[in-house]
Amino acid sequence: MSLQSMRRANVPLHVEVASLLRNRILSGELTAGERLPSLAELAKVFGVTSLTVRQAMNTLDEEGLIERASGRGTFVKKVEIKPRRVFSVRSDLSQLMGGDKPLEVVLSTDATFNEDVVIDGTRFKRLKRRHEVGGKPFCMLDVHLNKDIYELAPERFDKELIVLALKDLGIALGSASQTVALSSADLEMAEGLGVDVNSPVFKVVRKVNDQKDRLIYFADLIYPGDALEFRIDFTGQ
Repeated sequence: MSLQSMRRANVPLHVEVASLLRNRILSGELTAGERLPSLAELAKVFGVTSLTVRQAMNTLDEEGLIERASGRGTFVKKVEIKPRRVFSVRSDLSQLMGGDKPLEVVLSTDATFNEDVVIDGTRFKRLKRRHEVGGKPFCMLDVHLNKDIYELAPERFDKELIVLALKDLGIALGSASQTVALSSADLEMAEGLGVDVNSPVFKVVRKVNDQKDRLIYFADLIYPGDALEFRIDFTGQ
């Protein structure tokens, strides 16, 4: 993938590169003291020239986000991560099935990405997939599903919505949580969703437990900024 093909119109490439790195620093994805790749390595990652990366680094240096150490490289400086205000909303598990008006989605699983991982002693199957609505990308997902559950019906979990397959298989859910935050599209998100790099996206982190309060499924879901709408109904006490 190339930044050149997904850049916003009339936005210089070095501004896009600076924005991508800035977002990763201010979100905490890149931590204080972490060494950044070389100019040549970053140029290869973004599909731009080393000069473009150097211009981006100059911008980040002026903003106080990085520091350069002669002979050692470029490092992330300690910055203040702004806290988010959290609004807690209670709902029932049926909302995981698609909200008030479930959409007809086409699911595409990346057949080249299918791996087993172990987290805190529990085996998970990790899958990357994309949902489409009306022939257009609607959501990108990075999914982890309990491996024992996955092996009950791998052909279904590979082709169907996870939460619906769990319901049809009679696997009782105990609790679930979701956090939603506004973010910006990196290169992978922009390519997968067909949007401009650094355009607004919603990042949803979903966690589902069974009735014994064991984590059985969690996922990162990325939606284009115009794909979601939230409604909260307030009632008097």
